[in-house]
Amino acid sequence: MTKIKKVAVLGAGNGGHAMAADLTLAGISVNLFEFPEFEQNIDPIKKRGGIEITGVARTGFAEIKSVTTNLEEAIDGVSHIMVVTQSLAHERLAKDLRSRLKENQVIVIFAGSGGGLVFVKILKDDIKDKNLAIVETITLPYACRIKGPALVNVSRLIRGILAGVFPAKWTHQILKPLLEIYPSMMPAKHILEVAFYNPNVLLHPVASLFNIGRIEYSKGEFYLYREGFTPSILKIMDAVDREKMAILERLGLKPLSLNEQFMLRYGESLDKFLEKMKVLGSKGPFSAKHRYITEDVQIGMVFMATMGRELGVKTPVLDSIINVCSVINDADYWKTGRTAESVGLK
Repeated sequence: MTKIKKVAVLGAGNGGHAMAADLTLAGISVNLFEFPEFEQNIDPIKKRGGIEITGVARTGFAEIKSVTTNLEEAIDGVSHIMVVTQSLAHERLAKDLRSRLKENQVIVIFAGSGGGLVFVKILKDDIKDKNLAIVETITLPYACRIKGPALVNVSRLIRGILAGVFPAKWTHQILKPLLEIYPSMMPAKHILEVAFYNPNVLLHPVASLFNIGRIEYSKGEFYLYREGFTPSILKIMDAVDREKMAILERLGLKPLSLNEQFMLRYGESLDKFLEKMKVLGSKGPFSAKHRYITEDVQIGMVFMATMGRELGVKTPVLDSIINVCSVINDADYWKTGRTAESVGLK
């Protein structure tokens, strides 16, 4: 494939701000899309005519080519569609893209927790008829936060971005142009492998659930990374990690532990990362309705646990966390979450 010249960035949260600005300053034409009900996320960008980006990525003021709530306009003429929405929006977005996609486009889902499988299932006819490719990564390329209207800071560039491609036989040719803009991308065996490696699925739910009393009592004065990762919490995380690795082994893959993921991603151990985040971490979460539970449990944990069931791997710790989080939020995440069956793997 040729050099990437024009992309659509779908989602204008922290990651969307950073990606749109960084790629624009790299000389790539960017169309930034946000869902109409979240248009307030892009109003400041429209007003300023772009995004100011600071930190360790490319820095300066990036004049974004197009900022829109019109999906068809956003993906028109682009070679790559970068999906940086929350995982909860993947199914909707895939359905919205269906029938709008053009031949040979590449859809890249960042930190998907199985989002790539959702897109493959919904777009299966388009993939075949229009020669499309789907990529899923285990993380965003940036550690970033919106700091003000049309202002984003990138505190760290992420290393070791494992990426799976569908069809897997196209892995080399699909990743080659992406490596020019994100050289830390690494090929996975296939798109299913990366679905298990979003580190947030292990970090956020355990620490949030088992600190929920403190979170609710604090009334907004809680810092997860400063207070939440005690020795007992780390033991529970390790138990979930072992269940994840058992599933990967049953799939015939050589699993990476969470600590190995952090060595790959940051070049430092999980313990060192957590120590740094005591200083760098922001406030929150402030309730059980935070995406650390509503997204990471409902999407990431339910997917892992139901894959375990399909493969005959017991996941008692994952199951318990899902059950208790469902009770706390008056929900049934087993029914509403991303399951093996819902992505077509039953």
